Amino acid sequence: MLPKRIPSLLRPRLSASPSSQRAFSSSSRLTMRVIPVPVRDDNYAYVVVDTPSGDGVFVDPYTLSKVQDAANGNVENVVGCITTHHHHDHSGGNDDFAKAYAKAPIWAGSQTPTMNTLVKDGSDFKIGQSIAVKCHATPCHTQDSIAFFLEDTRSNLPANEIKRAVFTGDTLFVSGCGRFFEGTPAEMHTALNKVLASLPDDTVVFCGHEYTKSNVAFSAGVLPERPAILQLLDEVRKTSVTTGKYTIGDEKKHNVFMLVGDAEVQQRVGTQGKGEIETMSVLRELKNSGKMMAKV
Repeated sequence: MLPKRIPSLLRPRLSASPSSQRAFSSSSRLTMRVIPVPVRDDNYAYVVVDTPSGDGVFVDPYTLSKVQDAANGNVENVVGCITTHHHHDHSGGNDDFAKAYAKAPIWAGSQTPTMNTLVKDGSDFKIGQSIAVKCHATPCHTQDSIAFFLEDTRSNLPANEIKRAVFTGDTLFVSGCGRFFEGTPAEMHTALNKVLASLPDDTVVFCGHEYTKSNVAFSAGVLPERPAILQLLDEVRKTSVTTGKYTIGDEKKHNVFMLVGDAEVQQRVGTQGKGEIETMSVLRELKNSGKMMAKV
């Protein structure tokens, strides 16, 4: 059974000005909302809304006006900005955000430009009345990569509401992971299979790019008969947007980078007896070189 869809709730444009911090109109608020916003060619920014208070934060708002469009009608008060890592396609909107919302925190790791509130492993804060945020360091793609885990602390959420979400930037993608630009296979193994894998299985994954077609093509090349991967392959043929549709539990089944201890994965890539870190390294090298890619 495929996970439920997270609806996109785009609204008309709102101008970026300091006075707009409380200018968003309110819509009927029923749940903790996460609104994906496509920016650039394949990036995602996001709006997160604490529905009881109407407070909202932006995540990696590369094109501020587009993110404001999505927030308009859903957010009453813009209370902060989350930056997952310092690469320009994720932090490039921070200057505009800081000008528009001068008093709002910009939560980010140490290498991020226009950051005014440093976070590191174990940092925490709240969004509005009910969303608790916990920061998890996931160095490898960049050394300042932070996964932001959000949990709605209300105890009686209807079944269709988002209880938990994680913003993974370029560390974890649907059925894939980021390149090891500033780190090692051991660091990515820790980030994926110790840090992120320890989150509750029902945590919805919101990643930094729409790379799923390429990712699942590789996963299917490695494990051509694995049911969860075949299911994702079928789904990708029907949609162009996959962020927010899968959970940490799903990734443990259809993401070969989170299956480095799997005997079949190791057999397929020739790392039997060589361990999980070597398997991570070989998988990344194979993916980088375009090998073992199935047809999507």
